[in-house]
Amino acid sequence: MAGGLTYRKEITALQDSELAALRDAYSQMMTMDASDNRSWVYWAGYHGFPRYDCWHHGIPGFGDQQPYDLFLPWHRAYLLYFDHTIRDRNPDAVLPWWDWTSKLSHTHGIPSQFADPSANGATNSLASGPVPDIPAQASTGDPEIPAHNTLRFPGKPSKLPSAAKVKALLKLKDFVDFSKHVQDLHDQVHPWVGGIDPGPPKRFGDMGSIMTSAFDPIFWSHHCMIDRIWYLWQAQNGNDSIPQIYLDRPLAPWALKVSDVLDIQQLGYEYAVSGITVHA
Repeated sequence: MAGGLTYRKEITALQDSELAALRDAYSQMMTMDASDNRSWVYWAGYHGFPRYDCWHHGIPGFGDQQPYDLFLPWHRAYLLYFDHTIRDRNPDAVLPWWDWTSKLSHTHGIPSQFADPSANGATNSLASGPVPDIPAQASTGDPEIPAHNTLRFPGKPSKLPSAAKVKALLKLKDFVDFSKHVQDLHDQVHPWVGGIDPGPPKRFGDMGSIMTSAFDPIFWSHHCMIDRIWYLWQAQNGNDSIPQIYLDRPLAPWALKVSDVLDIQQLGYEYAVSGITVHA
């Protein structure tokens, strides 16, 4: 932390002590009872099972207005609250981002910080998180998912989104257009990480489903990457193209509205310089 701001770093740029603090915070949350509002399962449950509060792509408009989409501001608020929660567990823990466009990711896939099953003689809490028992979903026909630890069956590293695609996104001038296309990029990474185990038995990775994705520790750093891309877009394009009708929309269940989350420095954090940069 410097100048009152928390600096989010790329996962591979964390120092050993920073990585240890993050693992400690996650580990503490993972050992708490699911009903505890500080626990891993509780916080992941805002996104998918059981609450499904998350925003993905647009939904029909309100009143006589056009369809609207709060994907970017809603997830920024979610990350902010989660970041505060992990620092309650360990004050030195800071939420990092994962640059899936980097040469390292395109060569090795998931970074070792997230992939290694153990670290310093202990279980690596960045590699796997608890997923609760999820009953069969009558509305979708999905079968019961027994309690387990995170499953991942990642794809070929070369199939991750490229830096060129992110730079192309930054050239889009309209917020609604940018939000739509950044979600398309976001949607590529989730099933890439989750993947499918050829089995037998045939199993699906947790990141591939809204229901279970936030139980995977890499979820948070994937969404930090998306939030950082939005921040870079804002630095280049400003906020004037955000529809005025968005600004007062509440980001439930968070005690924030869209206009409250447009300036990340006012929210108390900044992104350390690394990876994708903005070119004027």
